Parts: sequence; C-alpha cells; structure tokens
Amino acid sequence: MAVKAQTNITLMRVDDAAIQSLTPPSNLKLLWCDISVTPALIKKYNSETKTWEVVNDFTGDIIAAKEQITTDYKSAIDRLESSINLLVSEVTSTTTDNTKMISSLLSQLEQNSDSITATTTSIQEIIDNITGLATREEISKWARFQDGILSLGASNSPFSVKLSNTELGFYQNGTRIAYLSNQQLNITQAVVMQKINIGTFIMDYDAVTGLSIR
Repeated sequence: MAVKAQTNITLMRVDDAAIQSLTPPSNLKLLWCDISVTPALIKKYNSETKTWEVVNDFTGDIIAAKEQITTDYKSAIDRLESSINLLVSEVTSTTTDNTKMISSLLSQLEQNSDSITATTTSIQEIIDNITGLATREEISKWARFQDGILSLGASNSPFSVKLSNTELGFYQNGTRIAYLSNQQLNITQAVVMQKINIGTFIMDYDAVTGLSIR
C-alpha cells in the first residue's frame, strides 16, 4: 500500500519554552522567569523595543478592584442614608402610658451603642485605606467578596458589615445585630440616651423627672 501522507513530530520539553534565571537568557524566543526580584516576574522579549517586558503585572487589576470597591461602598452608604431618612419620615405611631416598655427600649439601645460606634469607626478606616495604594493582600484584610456577599471589616475584628442583594447587615462576633432591608431598619437591641422623635410625638428622658411624652 502506498504512503498517502507523512509528517515530522518534534517533542519539546517545558524548558524549551521558558527559562528561570537571575539574568536574561540568550535565546530571545523563550519566556523568561526573572527570579532576581521577589515575587518572580514572567517576561517576554520585545524585538521592537529591544527590551524584556513583564507579562504578569497585576497593578491595573488591583487599581480597578479598589475603584470598584470604592464605588460599591459609597453606593451602599448612599442607600443606607436614604433608607434611614425614609424610615424616619414614614414612622408614625400613637403612644400610651406604657412607660415600662419605652424604658426597656431605651435600655436596649444603650447596650448596642458601643457596637454601632465601633462599626462606624471600621467604615471610616476602610475609606481611609481605599484612598491609598493597596495590594490584593491588603485589600483582603478588610474587604472580602464571597458567594455574592461583600464583607467589610478587618479580618481580626469582631465587627463587620455585610452587603448582599437583599440587605445591609451589621455583625458582632459573627452575629447580626442590625440590618437594613425592604426600606426598614431592623435592630435587636438599641439605646437612646435622651430623646426620640416619632412623627409629631417626642419622648424625652430626664434623670430627675423621668420619661415624658409630648
């Protein structure tokens, strides 16, 4: 039977395509893994510029990620502010002489004041960090995105803020203590030190005269 076709197959080693060294290789067709710097950089020779150019520089990706986080964070804060303002403007209620229930609410608000203050401080630190240059490792210490949820807060802090498609939640030691969802602010415990305005009603607490409603 006559031979209908033939070809040559050349088997190449990985070393034939790239080289790892402290100095540039003499073969300009190879990819060069430059180990003279840390971390090592992958470089390719540009015959037009006569230079070895880096092909695994992620600086652009890091800057883009920071800009996206900044945009998402500011958007979340704007939505939070809008939701709180809407909540305050729409809340109407009639009150009774049940001062015991109101005193309990004030006590609960006071117990969580430290948590809310700490969360506000954490948010400000995130804003300060975003304004400067940061690596992916630095960003991951206070901003993580997993399963569609953006978590904000230092990895070693008991306080964090989690933003999803359905809510903005505030957490302490892994437990959600307050969240915004469906144009409502939900909080387990809260403390008001002196005065609450509910529609046209004012509840005012005085250490001497006690609680008054007007």
